[in-house]
Amino acid sequence: MHHEPHRELHLDHTCRSLHLPAGAVLHCHAGRLWLTRETHGQAGASPDIMLVPGQRHRVASAGMHFLTHLRTSGPAARCSVELPAPRATLRRVFSWR
Repeated sequence: MHHEPHRELHLDHTCRSLHLPAGAVLHCHAGRLWLTRETHGQAGASPDIMLVPGQRHRVASAGMHFLTHLRTSGPAARCSVELPAPRATLRRVFSWR
């Protein structure tokens, strides 16, 4: 299985929903990026996070995240998502037959 650690995104006037794992890092390269997380069944609202070029945000909890660009920042936002390395599978300690 090939692991692609970075995914490039170009966001125009639409909102994108992405399921992001904990530990993923969102990097803003151009425009102003708005990010929030779905919080079904959790106390409190998800904070709105605004990123400008050069800033990044590490995802604390896995789940559905919503990204869009702020229209006042120009025609589009460009960002990338850095995915955490996949965990190595644990070797079996017990074997059932």
